[in-house]
Amino acid sequence: MKRKMCQMLSVTLSLAMVLTLSACGGSTAPASTDGGGTAPVSDAGGGASGEKVKISIATTNVDGDPMQDLIYYFEEQVDEILPGRVEWVNYTNSSMGSERELGEMVMNGGLDASLQGPSNITAFAPMNAVRLQDVPFLFKDQDELYAATNEWYRDMINKECEPYGFTTMFFEYFMGQEIENTKRPVTAPEDMVGLKIRVYDSPGPYNFVEACGGLPVAMAFSEVYTSLQQGAIDGTYTTTSSFVADKLCEVTKYHTKMSITNLGMTLIWNSKSLESYPQDLKDALAEAAKRTEEYCQNVVSPEVKESVYAEIEAEGVEVNEVSEENYQRFVEKVEAYCYDKMREDIGAEVWDQCIEWLKEYRAR
Repeated sequence: MKRKMCQMLSVTLSLAMVLTLSACGGSTAPASTDGGGTAPVSDAGGGASGEKVKISIATTNVDGDPMQDLIYYFEEQVDEILPGRVEWVNYTNSSMGSERELGEMVMNGGLDASLQGPSNITAFAPMNAVRLQDVPFLFKDQDELYAATNEWYRDMINKECEPYGFTTMFFEYFMGQEIENTKRPVTAPEDMVGLKIRVYDSPGPYNFVEACGGLPVAMAFSEVYTSLQQGAIDGTYTTTSSFVADKLCEVTKYHTKMSITNLGMTLIWNSKSLESYPQDLKDALAEAAKRTEEYCQNVVSPEVKESVYAEIEAEGVEVNEVSEENYQRFVEKVEAYCYDKMREDIGAEVWDQCIEWLKEYRAR
């Protein structure tokens, strides 16, 4: 992508510009891009139609990660519809903090937008609908998620977002989350026994690991590489499409080819910022978001699925297949261990609507 080559300079240029203004009595510079700090201040208003608008988007993803590439694709689509109207300010690789911190910045207006996983959204904005993605083996694949999103799921999530002052712009559904480890091939539930597996702080991964006899260890993603390298953990539960880009192949030996949770990332947007934009920019963002979802579902996701396991093997990691029989054993263990509790936690109404829709959708 044409933007991809220049994104590494975007934060540096932005910082240089702000520092110049600061020297002349302007605003305080944003934090450096090597992690954490105070969020940049968003423009107060969107400007009149035809005026240039600055938009800040922050992620925890590195350049080269398909999730980050889709952010650039989205920006390219906006630029194609309204050339020169937006000045994009991109903060990548957790340079402005963790997903939770970025989400809070969006809620508070310090950032315009941020790419978020469903479990991280619930950490700063408690809600139920997004947690369905966190249920192991509930959605079979990304096509089911996109179908649900287009038919009812998007509206349910946005309704729950309203009280927190943000909305969703688009959803990225690539591949499911799988496990990698340093100890042994995992192809059946009993292979998990005793393994210390890093999970993000959410019930779904915890339940999967515990149901199979493993030891879940909550840990920020930024700590995973070093913890694997030093043996503090035996493996990690993560998004397969990011496995090579995040260099986890350097510190793991075995990858289990089995989607556990089929979830995606969501670009959330501060509602006041969005409402402040002129109508032509709002329309351009909406159209670009639609194009991005279609591109992800029809082009990027199939390409990633086709290539990712070969890339993992090329890095020296053994990819282990799970038989259909053992897959069903994993599913049965997890269902018996946590489905009733997760239905109670998420809410019977939300859970039952999803289950009924899945039955109807799979019967089509």
